[in-house]
Amino acid sequence: MSLRGDAFRAALGTAVSRVFGLAREVALAHFFGATGGLDAFWVAFLVPNILRRLLGEGGIAIAFVPTYLREEREGRGEEFLRAAFTVALIAFPLMCLLGSYLAPKFMPILAGGFPPGRLSLAARLARVLFPFLGFVGLASLFGGLLNVKGRFFLPSVSPALFSLGAIVGAALSIRVAEPALSLALGVLGGAFLQTLVLALPLWGDLKLGKPWHPGLLEVGKRLIPAFAGLLLAEVNALVDNRLASGLPPGSISVLQYAMRLFQLPMGVIAASVGMAILPRLSRAALRADTASLRRGLAEGVETVLGWVLPAMAGLLVLGRPIVAFLFGHGAFGEVAVEGTYGALAGYLVGLWGYALIHLFTRAFHALGLLRVPPFVLGISAAINVALDLALVGIWGVFGLAVATGISGCAGGIFAGTLLWKRVSGWLPGKGLLRIAMGTGVMAGVVWAFDISVGTKLPEFGRVFSGVALGFLVYSPFLGSRKLRALWTGIGRFPLGGPR
Repeated sequence: MSLRGDAFRAALGTAVSRVFGLAREVALAHFFGATGGLDAFWVAFLVPNILRRLLGEGGIAIAFVPTYLREEREGRGEEFLRAAFTVALIAFPLMCLLGSYLAPKFMPILAGGFPPGRLSLAARLARVLFPFLGFVGLASLFGGLLNVKGRFFLPSVSPALFSLGAIVGAALSIRVAEPALSLALGVLGGAFLQTLVLALPLWGDLKLGKPWHPGLLEVGKRLIPAFAGLLLAEVNALVDNRLASGLPPGSISVLQYAMRLFQLPMGVIAASVGMAILPRLSRAALRADTASLRRGLAEGVETVLGWVLPAMAGLLVLGRPIVAFLFGHGAFGEVAVEGTYGALAGYLVGLWGYALIHLFTRAFHALGLLRVPPFVLGISAAINVALDLALVGIWGVFGLAVATGISGCAGGIFAGTLLWKRVSGWLPGKGLLRIAMGTGVMAGVVWAFDISVGTKLPEFGRVFSGVALGFLVYSPFLGSRKLRALWTGIGRFPLGGPR
């Protein structure tokens, strides 16, 4: 199966997951709106969610996959897997207990602008939410193993269960005295189901062993710079929330709603291509096959930007009706709609940059260049913090979002420059020109349609017709290979097995 085919199967699973994620945000908007109680939940969830991204979306995957492939090649794969599983069962519960204990101590640092009652609620919720880290940490380990086996659909679709748990928790919140607690318990239940679903296909492989193996040292060496880099990237979220806690109530929630829409193309496109390309680049690096590395990177860049750039343009043109359609009901008012769209526009400035950082980070780890991602992400984080401090007093929530967007642009360019020095010749010039032309034509047609026809339609019709028109206009610019890969991926996605 080609990279595009595997990436499309991963993207299909991620798309299902992201649809559930949007449904989760719709439920939160309906039952909570943009309020102080939901702000407390987001701050309480911030550290467990950051650690989830460190261990799951980045750390474990990019450290475990190359090491397991090497150990398997040398005949020590089963022994290594047993040791890794045993260490995970010991380490994750300890991390959860430590986080729950320390939650009241670090909460004032994260949300010093909260009044005492809201700060106390955030600390209680953080204690409840820390076991989430253990569930998704194991789920990430299982997902990485499934990726090595050539199965991309199930790991990418499994986060839908986490979203489903949050939806149930939000729906039940109207029946309890502390609504945010119901939401937190729903999140925990969904994370448990996600872990269970990923464990079932691996049941015969998940055996305990000695909690030591030489390969674990390699994982540790890879995890340290991965954690450092990803933690630097998370400084953006920490600083944004800290500054937003001093803005009017609901500011943190507005940022979160906008970030969810921003992460839709990031998750469906960039994460899916990164998931599919990591095993390929790792195998090519083990063989010292520069030509395969160059081809894989060129295909990855063209695939990522071929979908991210039109998604970015489409969200800018149709962002406001999308926000109104998804969130503009229940407790979510018109002011929240405008604020969320403004934050979304700020974030979208850097969508292409963050997508490339995600891809290039996988390439650096496959090549064993472990110190480069922390360096790149550190530069990006420093730019973000400086711009946050400069712009929050001028533009408020929008200033925080556009600072994040600009730092993503800078990070993407910097990472690409460093990667080019190690492996050159992967920039698909003709493909990028075609993508840029298609994105411009699509954006112009959709904008003209929206202002002339779309504004006269109900929100659903305006969004659906605009998205459908955009896809039809842009499709000819994709090229026949991408369209064939799309249909091949659709035809093969249900099993998600190796080909």
